[in-house]
Amino acid sequence: MSSVTKLPNFPLTNLATAQFTSTNTAFKGESTIIDFWTTKCTRCPAALDELDSLACSPLYKNVKFASICCDLCDGARNIIEQTDEPRWAHVHHYYMGFEHKEEAKRILGFKSVPFYVVLNEDGEIVQMGGKKDIDFDNIPGMMKESPRGVEADVGEEKAFVLDMDF
Repeated sequence: MSSVTKLPNFPLTNLATAQFTSTNTAFKGESTIIDFWTTKCTRCPAALDELDSLACSPLYKNVKFASICCDLCDGARNIIEQTDEPRWAHVHHYYMGFEHKEEAKRILGFKSVPFYVVLNEDGEIVQMGGKKDIDFDNIPGMMKESPRGVEADVGEEKAFVLDMDF
């Protein structure tokens, strides 16, 4: 596994806006789970389905979810936009060109996708690897469940939301 502690600043294209950005700009100041994927990967759609589900959970309301397609920009758009409602609507989608994908693979040490990188709000890598390498119950910014409810931020104070399903 790589010893990189910060995500390098790679150029990206935001697939929703077609605007150019970079990893430093797109993920600045937010705890983020990034899924690197390709349009040819057979496991990637299921992984993105799972990320989209996590993104809908109140436990992850303070976490940004992102995908970076590393092979075909138009292919990624076609997959994401194949129905009236965008697929994986709770995930922010980006594209990374081939040369930068190869650099990312070399620097981050990944050989297959899906490959996850988890960043804290300072842009530091706190976890990375395949699905079995990521502790999705220990993500920076994640709300911690209590035995009878979920702790929720309400302005400056914390509120306790009771779980009434008992």
